[in-house]
Amino acid sequence: MTWRLPPPRTTSTDGATPTRRPATVAPRPGHIVERTIKSDRTVVRCGMQSRSAAEELRGVIPDLQALALMPVPAPWPEDVDPGTAAAVGLPPLSRAKTLYYRPYPGRPTDDAPFFWDVTSRAIHRQNADGAWAPTEPTAAPQFIGVCIHGRKDVCCGTRGGAFMRRVQKLAPGAPVYGVSHLGGDRFSVNAVVLPSGYLLGRVDDLDDEALLDLLETGLLPLSHVRGRLGSTPAEAVAEIWYRERFARRDPGGMPTVKAVSPVEQAPDRHEVLVTDANRRFRLDLGREQQGDTPIHYTCAADRPSPVYRWDVRLLDEATGSS
Repeated sequence: MTWRLPPPRTTSTDGATPTRRPATVAPRPGHIVERTIKSDRTVVRCGMQSRSAAEELRGVIPDLQALALMPVPAPWPEDVDPGTAAAVGLPPLSRAKTLYYRPYPGRPTDDAPFFWDVTSRAIHRQNADGAWAPTEPTAAPQFIGVCIHGRKDVCCGTRGGAFMRRVQKLAPGAPVYGVSHLGGDRFSVNAVVLPSGYLLGRVDDLDDEALLDLLETGLLPLSHVRGRLGSTPAEAVAEIWYRERFARRDPGGMPTVKAVSPVEQAPDRHEVLVTDANRRFRLDLGREQQGDTPIHYTCAADRPSPVYRWDVRLLDEATGSS
């Protein structure tokens, strides 16, 4: 059953981009999206600022342990009420993020609420008897959620909506849904792939071949991976380093990644062990400011923030998994 929200503000026909206020009327405080202006008065959105700064996206992942997903038709409010998950019968989840989802563009849904967690790495759906059970694992994605939450951030609505229309033409049968705010607005188009739990960014930059690889087989576009949900930022960066080193795009071919501790007397640096069946790598990772030009992390941000990059150093490599 589709969960319906109270009547919202007026939106555009696709439900992605808010149109309540004419362009000539200034939005209320806290919702200003025209932050950085070129000399010709052209607005530079957060997504373009991030791309222009060559900001890397690896390691920018939320700290959460579960996702609660609810089918909710458009239009969506600016903020998702996490309490609605319990209202539709989803079980209590620790450190969970509630997401609304729907087919796009504008198709009705008869999907039911479900959840995913980092422990099982599985989508859980409710049986006829009311019990929650994990779905059988598959190599191909079972759910790809693309952020189209234009009421939360303009880049997510405009870029996300355009990307979804492209997907509909390229692979109309793919399990791709529009979802509410994933975070990391400046990396739009953002997507979460389930059940593997990988968070991706700038997927609209993928060519058709790489996009079909993702949609049909789940092969990861490595330069677009922000990280695997449930990892720390340092662990996510270490895993991506390993995958890029050995061209490991299969989401199931994951090594064991464990952050040992911050490097002594250097709290911004981390020692991480990456272990596969044959090798063990000891890495030193540090997060450093990149350049002197700040950017707006969201289209609604009041102030710009620094751009960061990760420095990864291989300390040693050993044969064997011990």
